[in-house]
Amino acid sequence: AYGVDVLRLWVASVDYSGDVRVGDGIIKQIFESYRKLRNTARFMLGNVDDFDVEADSVDYEKLPDLDKYMLGKLSELLKDIDDAYSRYDYSAVVQSLLRFSTADLSNFYLDVAKDRLYISHVDDFRRRSAQTVISKVLDGFAVAIAPILPHMAEDIHLNRKGAAGSVFEKTWPTELEGYGKHDEETWDLIRRVRDDANKALEVARGDKVVGASLDAQLILGVDDEAMRGKLESFLADEVADVDALKYVLMMSQITLVPESEVKGECGEYVVEKKDSLSGLTVGVKKAAGKRCDRCWFYDENTGVGDDVVDDLCPRCNNVCKRIGFVKKPSGVASGGIKV
Repeated sequence: AYGVDVLRLWVASVDYSGDVRVGDGIIKQIFESYRKLRNTARFMLGNVDDFDVEADSVDYEKLPDLDKYMLGKLSELLKDIDDAYSRYDYSAVVQSLLRFSTADLSNFYLDVAKDRLYISHVDDFRRRSAQTVISKVLDGFAVAIAPILPHMAEDIHLNRKGAAGSVFEKTWPTELEGYGKHDEETWDLIRRVRDDANKALEVARGDKVVGASLDAQLILGVDDEAMRGKLESFLADEVADVDALKYVLMMSQITLVPESEVKGECGEYVVEKKDSLSGLTVGVKKAAGKRCDRCWFYDENTGVGDDVVDDLCPRCNNVCKRIGFVKKPSGVASGGIKV
């Protein structure tokens, strides 16, 4: 049995103005959509378990650009859903929810946020800022799905820290509709670069040049000066820089070169400008340096220094020292570090 929420999701997803079809295959497809929504919600809930909204939230003005962009997407979603509900267009509600949950959350924001959530110190700004966004997404998500998926909505609400009452006692989150669009042109470009990079990665992965995306260095061919300037502003490599391309694209190094040099750098692992979504020539090759045992980013300074804990990059070494891990004395077997 799939449960009443799945049946309600099927009812909401069909166009009731015409003939409505139902069968085992259709219900299985609906269940897959339900499962994706539930798994996304479960992932988000698991990553805000230690988050206190009052004490740990980051003010909007201080959020990284990526987080502001995501809140703009959330605001746009809630406005679309509010409008669809007012027109009794439930299939539009379902389509908007699934598109946001899959394309914007699972395939992009939450995938990128894993580094911030798992690798950063528990109280680091880059982690708390991600939790701030996820918390707000959960607030909007629970109320938005409640008319269609009441049991899932109540589960989300009751599993929030400090939850009280019922999700059906909450009002529509109009405060979450107030976030404006934030630099969508730039972030849409970055997402297209990410898609192009993944195409090049698939070819390199097939030839066993790289495995995971973090095994790779991304080479971007850029001749346009304005475009180069825009991308260079995202190449900062500070530990706390959430918006740095290496963290957004999940590749160990990012290098900008003239278009004519990409082929020489990457050989056949290139997406040509004419075939790319970004309008750039995009290539990948094996990353330089040594892989960090903790975050898996490659870095020239991994394991370098007298106070380095095992084979860690400077970023992870700093976090581990703050937690209390120290370099093992000479002759003591190295153990895994789990934080």
